[in-house]
Amino acid sequence: MGVKTQKMTENSPTPKLDLPKVSTYRVKHWFLCGLALCHLAAFSSLYVQWPGLYGEEGVMPAHQATPHGFSVKTLAETFNLPLKETAELVCLIGTVLAGLLTAFPALRVSPAYALLGALYFSLYQVGRKFLWFQWDIILIETTCLSVFVAPLFPTKHSLPHDNITLWLVRWLAFRLMFASGVVKLTSGCPTWWGLTAMNWHYESQCIPTPLAWFAHQTPPCIHQLEVIGTYLIEILFPFLFFAPLAAVRAMGVYAQVFLMIMIMLTGNYNFFNLITCGLVISSLDDNYLPSASTLVKYISPVSNGGLGAVAALIKLPFKLFKSLVKLPYNVVVGAAKCPFRAISTLGVLSVLATSGYLMRVLGGVGVEGNCGKLTFNRPELEWFLAHFVPLAVVMGVVSLLGNVARAYLHTLMSSNKSKLMKLGEVIQTSVVSCAVITMFAVSLVPITELDRETQNKIPLSVQELYHRTRQYHITNSYGLFRSMTGVGGRPEVVFEGSDRHDGDWQEFEFLYKPGDLSRAPPVVTPHQPRLDWQMWFAALGSYKYNPWIINLAYRLLNNSTDVNNLIKHNPFPDKPPKFIRALKYRYHYTKFGNATRDWWTRDSQEEYFPPLALYQPTLKEFLDYHGYTTPLSEEHVDKTIIPYLAMIRSVVDKTDPVVLIWTLCLASFLPHFKTLRFRFSLFGI
Repeated sequence: MGVKTQKMTENSPTPKLDLPKVSTYRVKHWFLCGLALCHLAAFSSLYVQWPGLYGEEGVMPAHQATPHGFSVKTLAETFNLPLKETAELVCLIGTVLAGLLTAFPALRVSPAYALLGALYFSLYQVGRKFLWFQWDIILIETTCLSVFVAPLFPTKHSLPHDNITLWLVRWLAFRLMFASGVVKLTSGCPTWWGLTAMNWHYESQCIPTPLAWFAHQTPPCIHQLEVIGTYLIEILFPFLFFAPLAAVRAMGVYAQVFLMIMIMLTGNYNFFNLITCGLVISSLDDNYLPSASTLVKYISPVSNGGLGAVAALIKLPFKLFKSLVKLPYNVVVGAAKCPFRAISTLGVLSVLATSGYLMRVLGGVGVEGNCGKLTFNRPELEWFLAHFVPLAVVMGVVSLLGNVARAYLHTLMSSNKSKLMKLGEVIQTSVVSCAVITMFAVSLVPITELDRETQNKIPLSVQELYHRTRQYHITNSYGLFRSMTGVGGRPEVVFEGSDRHDGDWQEFEFLYKPGDLSRAPPVVTPHQPRLDWQMWFAALGSYKYNPWIINLAYRLLNNSTDVNNLIKHNPFPDKPPKFIRALKYRYHYTKFGNATRDWWTRDSQEEYFPPLALYQPTLKEFLDYHGYTTPLSEEHVDKTIIPYLAMIRSVVDKTDPVVLIWTLCLASFLPHFKTLRFRFSLFGI
């Protein structure tokens, strides 16, 4: 019997080594779908506002911009079309393309995302102040990365280099979150150092939601815990993205998603929360994404009495806690499957623990009475950054090279591929690896701005490449919520009009920003009302540094229809006022149980700019000096397209922007629902 067994063993085929492959196919398509959805919201939101912001009679006319390189002005000149109509056409094409990419996975190919990025960048080039937000450049950079993540042709399986391109997205998520946490301290803002930032955040953010009013009422000790939690999630947890074990990376992802959901519930930050969640899920593999049936449970309005999404939100912090409890078990199981990954993961966890311990040793959080504060000082913070910024770079290099090596090994050691197929995949992986390593090297320049000594060690050739490509926003430096504004009350600029210089002033009401004390804060996500946002920034300074706000008053004095569409209530609907002035107030939330049932109170009235009238020569001189009166010359352009775009505009203008954008977003998901019972299917994804 033993001889027979030996003979069978000798005649049996030699087993081939096949490394276990972790699928990221669904992760890739979730990321690409989420990015397309962000573009859908961004393009449609911008289309609604374009005439009032950038039209010939808008607040900041696009024809007065002087972009460097490719822009929507380039497209208008190339195709001999009017500039306003060209911009609207770009917005419409971008909206349709983004909707198709959201709806149909087969269309999510690299050229489509390259076109999407080029269209948005063309608008960004002439957008100036109203498009100079960090989420706009996040969207541009993420779209650049998606060109590498998306396949060149439609596929129904993972590609060998998927883990490499998704790693680059993961690196962007690390840079975004880590820098956003660190700059809160490097800015020297006393509220972030004193753990009192959240005492003011809910009240002073640009456009709060109704839930922000309730969050503002919580005790100071809760706000202090929120600040500490923010530091942990943004500074320490991103290091988990480098862990080889997916279970450990998932813990970092859950923390970031939880933070984004909290931000989204209490503030209107357009597509920022969605795109950040899309970036961090690149750290997962398919095993950690919810199944189709689970998504039906949470998405379907008839599921769980309509509370499926609420249940998912409540479960998220418990899921994070569960991942913490199961961490030792996951490491042990990972060690049994792949000792190298477990050892590497322990290294990442030791870095996380060491960084947290050092922050505690350097001072930590002290409590004095009812007021907590960080007790380490600025030199100790700089010491921390001097050691952990270069450590983050080293961890990034090791993690990237590990993913590159893994891609080669999976290709070369696969038992079900021909030699020719392996050669093709090796060449493809090599090309992608070179591109990813180059982009990683360039991205080291902005992230090392947190520690200049580390930045000085970067080769000059890499720094020169970064500065040459900086205008294209391929890679950027970030720092969200750097310092807390509105301490002592949020400043608000209120426009007033009158037919007399000395009296009977009536207020203009903007669409979304606080004005009327009895009006509840709105919910406008994923729409970004860019005028309302810039009004918030203008209130932080003087009109001298925001000359566009004088042009806004000038357009209202001229009764510009496009600008009036950006205003909720014009007290002079038939005839514009003869004078417009602006006052600055301090707005505060009311308290629980207030007798008036108002949401706001206001005080500290002061003049923002004096009464303006069309006949004043100083007004025209001011506008001439800043270039707002430069005429638009379009004598020989092709105007064939104007009537068709005007028909679309007439329909859109009758629809509430938030309703329009939500309708488009939901419509783009209709192909994913196979039956009336909302059986969710991502076409095999």
